[in-house]
Amino acid sequence: MSDHVADLIVKNANIITVDKQNPIAESFAVKNGRFISIGTDSDMEMLSTSTTKIIDLEGMTVIPGFIDAHIHVLSSGTMHVMAADCDQRSIKDIVKILRARVEETKSYGWIQGFKFDDTKTVENRFLTRKDLDLVSKELPVFVTHRAGHVYFLNSKALELTGYTEESVDPPGGRLGRDSASGRLNGVIYERAVEPVMKILPTVTTNDRRSGLKLIGQMLSESGLTSVHDAAVSADELSVYQESLDRDELTLRVYTLMKREHFHNLKSSGIRSGFGNNRLKIGGIKMVADGAIAARTAHISGSYCNSEDNHSGIQAMDKEEMEEAVAEIHKSGFQVCIHANGDTAIDMVLSAYEKALKRHPRNNPRHRIEHCTLVNPQLLQRMRKTGTLATPFCTYVYYHGEKMKYYGNDRLEWMFAQKSFMDYGVISTGATDYPPGPFEPLLGIQSCVTRTDINGQVWGGSQKISVSDALKIYTLNGAYASFEENDKGSIEPGKLADFVVLAKDPTQTDELEIKDIPIIRTVVGGKVTYEG
Repeated sequence: MSDHVADLIVKNANIITVDKQNPIAESFAVKNGRFISIGTDSDMEMLSTSTTKIIDLEGMTVIPGFIDAHIHVLSSGTMHVMAADCDQRSIKDIVKILRARVEETKSYGWIQGFKFDDTKTVENRFLTRKDLDLVSKELPVFVTHRAGHVYFLNSKALELTGYTEESVDPPGGRLGRDSASGRLNGVIYERAVEPVMKILPTVTTNDRRSGLKLIGQMLSESGLTSVHDAAVSADELSVYQESLDRDELTLRVYTLMKREHFHNLKSSGIRSGFGNNRLKIGGIKMVADGAIAARTAHISGSYCNSEDNHSGIQAMDKEEMEEAVAEIHKSGFQVCIHANGDTAIDMVLSAYEKALKRHPRNNPRHRIEHCTLVNPQLLQRMRKTGTLATPFCTYVYYHGEKMKYYGNDRLEWMFAQKSFMDYGVISTGATDYPPGPFEPLLGIQSCVTRTDINGQVWGGSQKISVSDALKIYTLNGAYASFEENDKGSIEPGKLADFVVLAKDPTQTDELEIKDIPIIRTVVGGKVTYEG
């Protein structure tokens, strides 16, 4: 009898299971961190004893735990600890915030900022070296755009990188220049940042510990129970392992490891899937092009409303990508390549197709991270190769003001959740935080309404139902990490990861889904957040 006694029973609930065989229930039982039974309140009575914890939800809604399949977890947590938050309404305010850090930052030697977003400022422009020289001329200043991929330096930082007026654009990158004088303006793009990364202050283990604790709390409060951390270093993996060993890791983590670690992982006998259901090595991450929010994605044609008629930045050449993909694929890893523009996506798919032809593998589930701008031909190739997509889900709502740079025709094929479904391509819920807000309910609303913060609809043909959005944020996310048999829905035998919501999102005004309160987040039957 003890094998069938529940540790926890949730009853009197509106349970959306995301299990097509049993889509709605009112009660479930949990034992040893897994669901053991789902059904009616009366079904659970025989599983209860005096030691069973019983939670009466009084009609509130329960869904499987949210999964963000592409988010920068530990690195963004560390930035919250080390850098100034530059998500401000004016460049004047940003300069003021950075100047306030001059004294406290002297021990690091650099003043750093992140989450700067040009289109969210009243000036509606990039930072320049002239702006950042107002912060300090003695200390180097380094600010990251919210989208990543574009960076801003003062004169001292430029000097330390070795870039001069005579420098040419490095492979896979670009140096920004003043349109009138031709002088370096302090803006650098893509791989041009590599010399900066080599001389930035060393991030300490304590910085990462503090960052992981902070970001873990933030994500749990939003209902996230699993994350795919989308560019993990060896040092960050060590901090994750330490947190797991101490039983302090509140999220389930699937790591996309930086490409530079591939050979060490391979030589150690480690492959995608190594680990356990709390911390697991995932795929190998590479970057093919720029960003949507920074308007550097490599697209066919050119950007609308742009001054220089550009088509974005290609961060890897075709030969480098095909060679890397072939080696990683042959070694048994999942390949995960950041590609936003249709031109970049075409290049990635060509590399996948060649690798699969030369080295056939059953169901490798290679991924295109973001996979923003698609077309029917690309979607057909994705379906044929079994390639997965992890599109931005909060971008339409949060970055609506940037959509004018893409044009209405392109917008009908961007963040294309409906087309992914129509063409049989598995897509996930993902936000890429910090570039996009991480709240899953905001992502769901954005996918369902395609409406931005000002009420403007962008690419309305890509709207999907709330039920479909819930599936991409749960079961599809589990599929992207080969874990669909272990989580992503509320079924007997699966991990007891779930979220309690104050309202049913399928019965809520679509423009108010983001405002539904998170009541409780539970991972393996243990509460990680309670509102």
